[in-house]
Amino acid sequence: MLKDSVRDRLGFAFFAFTALVTAAAAWQNPSVLGWLYVLHNFLLAWFYTRRTQAARYDRCGLWLGMIAALLPSVPFERAVSWYLLLPGLAGYALCLWALLTLGPRFGVAPADRGLTMRGPYRWIRHPMYLGELVFRVVLVFTTNNLVLSAILAVLLTGIQIWRIRREEALLQGYECYRKIVHWRLLPGVW
Repeated sequence: MLKDSVRDRLGFAFFAFTALVTAAAAWQNPSVLGWLYVLHNFLLAWFYTRRTQAARYDRCGLWLGMIAALLPSVPFERAVSWYLLLPGLAGYALCLWALLTLGPRFGVAPADRGLTMRGPYRWIRHPMYLGELVFRVVLVFTTNNLVLSAILAVLLTGIQIWRIRREEALLQGYECYRKIVHWRLLPGVW
């Protein structure tokens, strides 16, 4: 079993590498969302250096999170249209708000670092996953291959749902939180 400090260093290395890969793609085909994705990966690397230790940890969820982080790294092939830019910026804003709210409780793998009920976590139980999903789905639709984009969007959605279910099974005190905050991802839907 890896110690938290080793996991944190590996997480830092993974997201620093992902930031460099996405920077190369954004450099080749510059866009606001592409550069935001680079910034996001650097932020995730930085947050890995400041995490609290987990009481419990899910290795499978870690792999799911890493796959979700890499999938939108496909080369951006076109400029982002306004109809993609607006939801992409909204998704990233929610993701950033959730990340800043979590602070040292952040983790890619479902892990028990305690629950938070501040910020966007007052209204939905998984705002970080929602923000990531919207942002990353928009990113995959910046490619000219509509079939590839649709496949990646479905795959990203499935991964996020799987991560949510794994995290909910892992967190201590989650049943109480679920009674207070009713919606997982989309208010009124799920």
